Amino acid sequence: MKKILSLSIVLGLAACSFAAKPPKPNIVHIMVDDLGWQDIASHKIDGKPVYETPNLDRLTRDGRRFTDAYSPSPVCGPSRTAFLRGQYPVHTGVYSVTGGQLPRAHRKDIRMIPPYYLYGLPVEEPMIPEVLKRAGYVSGHVGKWHAGGKHRGFPFPVSQGFDFGFEEKDGGGLFYNDAELWNPKNAHKNSFNGSWQPIRPNRLLGFATHDPKDPFQLDEDDRPSDHPTELAVGFIRKNKERPFFLNYCPLYVHGPFGTRDRKRLEHYCEKMGIPFPTDPGSPNTGKFGHTNPYYASMVDTVDWSIGKVVDYLEQTDDPRNPGHKLIDNTYVIVDSDNGGYRGSQHEPITDNSPLLGGKMHNYEGGLRIPFIVRGPRVQPGTICDTPINLIDLYPTFMEMAGVEADPGLKLDGCNILPMIEGKSDVVLKPDGTEREAIFWFYPMESHMAVTMRKGDWKLVNNLGVGFRGKFGAELFRIRNSDGSAEDISEANDLAAEYPEVRNTMLAELNDFMDASGVTMPYRHSGHPSVTDQERAAIPAVLELGSKEDRVWATLESGKDKAAIVEAQLLYTMNPKPFDTTGGHRETWLPAPATIGKGRVDAVMPPGATHAAFCMRDANGFLVTSEPLPDYQEVGYAVKKDSAMVKDGYAYKPGLFALIQLGKQAQAASLTAGLDTSALKAALATAQAQYAAEPIVEKPMCDAIRALRAAIRNQQGIPQAAHPLLNRFPTEPLF
Repeated sequence: MKKILSLSIVLGLAACSFAAKPPKPNIVHIMVDDLGWQDIASHKIDGKPVYETPNLDRLTRDGRRFTDAYSPSPVCGPSRTAFLRGQYPVHTGVYSVTGGQLPRAHRKDIRMIPPYYLYGLPVEEPMIPEVLKRAGYVSGHVGKWHAGGKHRGFPFPVSQGFDFGFEEKDGGGLFYNDAELWNPKNAHKNSFNGSWQPIRPNRLLGFATHDPKDPFQLDEDDRPSDHPTELAVGFIRKNKERPFFLNYCPLYVHGPFGTRDRKRLEHYCEKMGIPFPTDPGSPNTGKFGHTNPYYASMVDTVDWSIGKVVDYLEQTDDPRNPGHKLIDNTYVIVDSDNGGYRGSQHEPITDNSPLLGGKMHNYEGGLRIPFIVRGPRVQPGTICDTPINLIDLYPTFMEMAGVEADPGLKLDGCNILPMIEGKSDVVLKPDGTEREAIFWFYPMESHMAVTMRKGDWKLVNNLGVGFRGKFGAELFRIRNSDGSAEDISEANDLAAEYPEVRNTMLAELNDFMDASGVTMPYRHSGHPSVTDQERAAIPAVLELGSKEDRVWATLESGKDKAAIVEAQLLYTMNPKPFDTTGGHRETWLPAPATIGKGRVDAVMPPGATHAAFCMRDANGFLVTSEPLPDYQEVGYAVKKDSAMVKDGYAYKPGLFALIQLGKQAQAASLTAGLDTSALKAALATAQAQYAAEPIVEKPMCDAIRALRAAIRNQQGIPQAAHPLLNRFPTEPLF
């Protein structure tokens, strides 16, 4: 009897022990748009904050602050895709925010021309929610995306593994895929952008009121209602019975700079000694620092929004963890996609001092971001000074969720959960060795540079374009050997004083770039530093040609002409006739090219409508198969690339390739016993258009569209799943 009793006690204790084990933790990631390193009141180094952020201050007290956290890029698009993919931008292929275009100069006298890069990640790329599904997580995305196609095009959050998020149907606008949370019957409250929605006709004419018909109706605390905040809380409320991952991305504090909260604007005007504005112009021209009452109100608002989410977690019982609130088993991470935006002399926005620069710069002001973590086993009020990057969150979330490491994901990020829990101050790579360096590649006009942080040192290899106009490598000592801050302002270039450090880091940086296979910026023949001899050696394009689906360009060659050393074909499938947004989503994609003597060749992908060769000669200059105007001559908003190429191998080579794919689909369909009547008719129409001269755009586009659809409709054959036929699945004109 005693043995039975003892066994019962042991089993009972084991059961209690098992029951006491907390369930899988929830993960709430809040990425604020453009929040600066010094924008949180409790993080202000001089101890004199202007912006009021009580909720972020509370998270800082209750959690762990990382002082040397970095964004993957100084701008939003590449940072967001890098975070969601766990890779550096050199590996995602997304380098800035206006990708998917033909490379061309910003202006006639610029030194370098940015390379081609993708606009967003293809749907095939595995994002965070897809791996968390392996552990039973439900995932939601609310707010800014900027990781898919242009102008909020496909792929959407729900295309990339999120269970809850926005999508589009038939090119008819965006909506969240839960009728309970996004209720069409309450349409006037369903502002997609919430209270951030740009104010029309000017920023003094959109203050929220108590009117029930006001979509931004003031709440009991006189705060404008914000639908994204409600969606974030609603997702948690609806899914709290399961482990959840919420990626909440407020559109604040990105411009346009304004507020619907008149009371907060009045408060900050008074606090800054600025009269309440009577016209919508700048209230602080030439006054740098934290001097903009509109921006202060926006920081205040996003702090309020974050507070609503955290309050719900703190006040709500956890159904998976009886006796506890949701917050007890939830990691809350707050960060930013890049450094704070400084604005201009006309209207300063924020100030990242003592950091140098801001958004769009590779200096600390553009890359160093706020980063706070609160959660299980996180010691309140602690600080970590080890450099981390947002790409580290992918493997860290996997570790939090108990998902096994997967080398097939090819992650660049490292698991930093031991640092979050205060168990380590060293970032370890999957092989167990210490990560010593973090890299950045930002080849754009605002600050074209390749950058590296390694231990106490930071190397900025400027390519001579953009911020401060510097050219060559700068070396800064960010921290002292004892860990104390040294030159976070990057005021002292030590490249000449420490040539060995500079050269060693530069060699490592160059090796990293070479291994990535990234396309570097091109030299521009219009820059004053280019000699007449170099300019004369650039090979001119002599002729463009095509036969069936093959396209080529012939170029000057000979001993006095530089050889072509790099080439790719860039093509588009969705110019204006295939896009309900009137060409705003036109995207150019890369295809391989073969380099011969005085010639480049490529095969046109099926359904491509226009294409151009993008080449580099032996001296590094950009050579395109057709001359292209610089952006000061013709802006992207004025004229799309498909309208700028006069030849562009328009329509026929891509149609020929599509017809060949259609014939393959017809044969496969007959073998599978499928009805081919619609496909046969579409093929006949396409073949007639291919033979027609001259090309007439509308019937040509109709034939391409019909053949694409006919192949797609032959379900079950491999041709129907061809990725180029399914590139824009929500676009009815495609």
